[in-house]
Amino acid sequence: MPWNRHIEIGPDLALVNRVGSNDAAGQPTRVRLKPALGLGLHARWEIFDYLRFSAFFVHAEHELALQAGALAQPGTITAEPREDGAPTVRTLSLGARLAPTLPLSERARSWLSVGISYDRFDFDRMRVSDPGGEFTVRERGASYVGVPLGLGTSFDIIRGWLTVELETSGAFVLGRGGDATREGQAIDAQGRRRSVGALPQIRGSFVQTLGLSLVL
Repeated sequence: MPWNRHIEIGPDLALVNRVGSNDAAGQPTRVRLKPALGLGLHARWEIFDYLRFSAFFVHAEHELALQAGALAQPGTITAEPREDGAPTVRTLSLGARLAPTLPLSERARSWLSVGISYDRFDFDRMRVSDPGGEFTVRERGASYVGVPLGLGTSFDIIRGWLTVELETSGAFVLGRGGDATREGQAIDAQGRRRSVGALPQIRGSFVQTLGLSLVL
């Protein structure tokens, strides 16, 4: 029987950019997510010569860029317990794609893809320092549905065994997130209730991945 590729599986190095600076009500938050390096996994199944199905996972930790007045607070905002560092948010995407594929040669191929993903954002606990003292802003989270569109190419380093690939994708995001994108509350150093501004609602994302695949 002639050899045919069926399944490819392997790790990815990802450059992840999440876009959004306004809250769920459309008001500016003075917060944005910095681009970050992440790690991922992928698995692909060649349904036909010109069509593949893939599942993917990407995880990254983004530092928050905070302007003056972020979260409606006049004081300095830092990470807790890392009070010397900027707050961060852990993000993950888990999804699946269909990819019409064009074989370029016996070793190279290119594809377009469209899919759906579940995107989760977990913002770390933060500490606010102002003239009245210090207080804690607790963890908040948000979840979305993404629709990623992508373009990729791959080349067999070792034919039938190992493939290197490069893929870039952009996704528009559906949903209003969670409690992170709405105004919250905290108790300050004087025991008073304080309003805490919302974190940004994500509108889209861009991900570039460099991966290796074991061909099974």
